[in-house]
Amino acid sequence: MLNRQSNLRWVLVLTIGFVLTTAQAIVVKDDRQIDVVIGKPPQRIVSLLPSLTETVCALGQCKKLVGVDRYSSWPENVNKLPRMGGGIDPNIESVVAAKPDLVLMGTSARGAERLADLGITVLTLEPRTHADVQRTMLTLGKALDIPEKDIAAVWTAINTSLEAT
Repeated sequence: MLNRQSNLRWVLVLTIGFVLTTAQAIVVKDDRQIDVVIGKPPQRIVSLLPSLTETVCALGQCKKLVGVDRYSSWPENVNKLPRMGGGIDPNIESVVAAKPDLVLMGTSARGAERLADLGITVLTLEPRTHADVQRTMLTLGKALDIPEKDIAAVWTAINTSLEAT
């Protein structure tokens, strides 16, 4: 009887832990129209599209980048990061070796399915218009667990600088 009660307590504790963990997951829809589940805010990010690299940094998360594509060059400090191939032809081995908890790719990139099969969370976003850039920033900001007001402030600053030119 005591053993059974102990087992029931453990089941209850594990169930509550699972529910609390699941409740903290972030879900965003990427440009493939796939719901991407991010279990916890990413700490190790690989970006395989220059515009996504710039967006990560504009959102104040540059320090979380552990690798970028061969074309990312802004801000200047991303030039020190390991290169993981191009957006269309990422080096899957390099990406996996970086142990990212999130990989950002364009929709035209190859390798998203392979990385997902290897257990890596992949978010594909491809901004092509001004409206896409804003949508991408909102989606990426949500994926990185940035408060919406902070994302809006970054977007406002970008728009203000564009209007000033």
